[in-house]
Amino acid sequence: MSDAMTPFGDEEEAYTVRPYAVTGGRVSAASKDLPMEALVEATADPEALTGLTPEKKKILQLATGQYQSVAELSAHTRLPLGVVRVLVTDLAEVNYLKIHVGGTADDASTHDASGGLSLSLLESVLDGIAAL
Repeated sequence: MSDAMTPFGDEEEAYTVRPYAVTGGRVSAASKDLPMEALVEATADPEALTGLTPEKKKILQLATGQYQSVAELSAHTRLPLGVVRVLVTDLAEVNYLKIHVGGTADDASTHDASGGLSLSLLESVLDGIAAL
């Protein structure tokens, strides 16, 4: 990048300022429990919405017509995971996105009576591995 394209002349310094500006200064999402594997789908057409930042529009475009995980959105937008979590929760609060959070290994629903991992969770993992 040339000096004319970054306000500070230094790519690293400009990059450290940008996430702060994108999130409006917030460093954590309203929902701190949003896992990076949570699936997101758009409920609104990104082209029809006005007044959104380019980052929010990109997230909506990526989540239109298919599920995307928060981690995938972070990779596709090249934004830090924490920034994407903030933007995703912002979009979900105004009903532009729907967040689907499945059971994780920490949830009580994924454990059996003896405290070990449930058979259904283990079968799902094996099915996922077999699908690879």
